[in-house]
Amino acid sequence: MQIRAFTMEDEDALVALWNRCLPADPIDHRNLRQRILYDSNFEPRQLLLAVAEDGTLTGFLYSVMRIIPDEVAGLQEGEAWLVAGGVDPAWRRSGIGTALLAESERELHRAGARRIHVGPYATNYIFPGVDLQAYPAAGPFLVRYGYKAETEAHAMHIHLRGYETPAKYRERRAAREAEGCRFVTYQPRDWIHLLAFMRAEFPHWLPEVRRAILSGRAPATLILAFAPDGSVIGFVLRAMDGTAERFGPFGTATAWQGRGIGSILFHAMLENLVAARVYYTYFLWTSGRNLEIYGSWGMKVCRSFTIYAKTFT
Repeated sequence: MQIRAFTMEDEDALVALWNRCLPADPIDHRNLRQRILYDSNFEPRQLLLAVAEDGTLTGFLYSVMRIIPDEVAGLQEGEAWLVAGGVDPAWRRSGIGTALLAESERELHRAGARRIHVGPYATNYIFPGVDLQAYPAAGPFLVRYGYKAETEAHAMHIHLRGYETPAKYRERRAAREAEGCRFVTYQPRDWIHLLAFMRAEFPHWLPEVRRAILSGRAPATLILAFAPDGSVIGFVLRAMDGTAERFGPFGTATAWQGRGIGSILFHAMLENLVAARVYYTYFLWTSGRNLEIYGSWGMKVCRSFTIYAKTFT
């Protein structure tokens, strides 16, 4: 068995391997390129492949460190992420996962990593952490090599066939509109107000909003809430990675929380999805009190993730 870096000639075989290893999280060529290969921090030597003597790919492990500073988080020196990996079911229990992890850790340590997180690479994360229901062997494997469970995240979803906004939210929207608020899809003329809002309230989501605008998706997938004075006080986006049914990000200005703006935006986005003939929506990451809030709006937990990390001593 050989451990080596990815090359573009491996792309077809890697997609097929990925889908055998991670059946709950399938990938295609477009997503592999968009979310991994075209990432500004992608390094081929950090996408490791295990190769059998006959050239068959038997396992992979993708890790990343920042080379280009994040717009909000900066360079995050010393931080690294294990984003995704797996071993072909036919080749498990043969030391491949151990060899991939050891080589990945050596590479990251040489590059200056002092702490490795499993999953939540903010720029292009595939999933928040480890889904222990879908991949029950992954948690014990990581613990064996010094990783510790630190927190949890939950994915939620809702099916939308036959959906209608409940009367209380229609009434709430009508009340806010009577006060002069507006809830409309993004138009280019809104940019200056939106920029001020995002910088003040949700700077970490500004890159995603900008990507939606630059891709041309925003007029169909970004809904804004405006105060009577014309300032932006809330937003909700979908299709942030080009996946039509993916919900979020989403937020309301601090000064306007408690007045139902978030619930109005949430249900406006569900209406937006149905109008686009998208009858299902999901998001990958929430926790704490938000579980109760989204649950009260009809969403249900569909997956749970454990986030592991390891600190080098």
